[in-house]
Amino acid sequence: MTVPTSAHPFSRATGDVAWRCVCGRSRNAAVHRGGASPVRPAAPARGTTVTVATSNLPAGEPVLTTGVVGTDFGLPLVRPTRTREGSRVRVVRSHCKAHGGVVVWFTDGTKTPPLHGRTAWIVAEADLHEHPPARVPA
Repeated sequence: MTVPTSAHPFSRATGDVAWRCVCGRSRNAAVHRGGASPVRPAAPARGTTVTVATSNLPAGEPVLTTGVVGTDFGLPLVRPTRTREGSRVRVVRSHCKAHGGVVVWFTDGTKTPPLHGRTAWIVAEADLHEHPPARVPA
């Protein structure tokens, strides 16, 4: 995808987070000030990986997680996955701040250990028949 500006064209490859200019400088460099800022596409293309930060993770969102990696007072613990292979789809029930970070609870009774920093979740595709997203009252 390429977005032209008055000075230089920006482009972003599939899966990249940052916009890159052909001159190699950042979007905030002095040479680019005053130009149009890049416009994000309305919907991601089919087959691309969409990630959501833990702080922006809404209830009812299907995300990919690992299998059970341990227990916490008898509750099974899972972690966000980095790849689609071997991952499970779980639907977010809620997330809350804890002493050690942020804990995400899922509708199947699992949860994460406290997560620190900028943890990203891979959003599962909407056409999964085996685990439809559940509507959770807020």
